[in-house]
Amino acid sequence: MKNFKTKTFFFTTIVFGLLTFVTFIAFAAGDESTLPANILATTFAKLFYVFRFPTHSLFSYFYSNGWTPFLIGLTINCLLYGAVTERLIHFVKKIRTADK
Repeated sequence: MKNFKTKTFFFTTIVFGLLTFVTFIAFAAGDESTLPANILATTFAKLFYVFRFPTHSLFSYFYSNGWTPFLIGLTINCLLYGAVTERLIHFVKKIRTADK
């Protein structure tokens, strides 16, 4: 991990955080039956199941003990997805430079 790029990590974490927020709002709107009946809104509502993985799917503590653990779990997911995406970007760049 000596080539870990913190700028890429922070950028991807923020992007995943924004996507998680949007999907959470869409999911809540669907739960309250106020979601518009179009494919984009429905897709965002369904994508919340992806963005809440792995903490909320594997550990019931994060969704059954109030808002604070719920939001901490979503933050952990965003950090995890940001780290994985940074490593994938690094891996793809490494493969591309090795092919030249």
